[in-house]
Amino acid sequence: MRVLVAHASAHGSTAEIATRLAQAIAAAGPDVDVRAVADVASLSGYDAAVIGSAIHDGAWLPDAHEFLRTHKAALAKRPTWLFSVSSVGATSSAYGGFGTAVQRRLRRDPRAVYEARRALGHVDHHDFAGVLTPEGWKKSSIRMMKVLGGNFGDHRDWDDVEAWGTTIGGMLATGEANAR
Repeated sequence: MRVLVAHASAHGSTAEIATRLAQAIAAAGPDVDVRAVADVASLSGYDAAVIGSAIHDGAWLPDAHEFLRTHKAALAKRPTWLFSVSSVGATSSAYGGFGTAVQRRLRRDPRAVYEARRALGHVDHHDFAGVLTPEGWKKSSIRMMKVLGGNFGDHRDWDDVEAWGTTIGGMLATGEANAR
């Protein structure tokens, strides 16, 4: 079995998460390739796919969104998982308790994920917190982040990344992924 883990990463955090996911998936037996979405011309030869993107301004990066649109027919024929990297993940966050609760309550899936669910049927989607730096942030956004108890830095939860990758690897190894 061959699995593609493709990513769109603005500053490298998402690429590092993709690499760690691939290692966890490979531990269950599949051959795994990690590539930037811009470097993937075809899904030919892959039995499953894991696609992820950084989120900027509430949206997947344009090359990742376009990748999903371009390859939706091929993705519909294989088990597919999606992941997003932003300031708030499933288990970690750049914000304090109050800010995290507010952000999770207000969060909506990015349009790319919504479109993928419509086109592909069931798609598992997981949120990870990434590395946040103040570069590119508006002063008003930095103030709001501080009001919500947020801080810049590395907020990745590697245990969560590895657990999700292990789950995917297990589903692929047992054939459970094909039943979706």
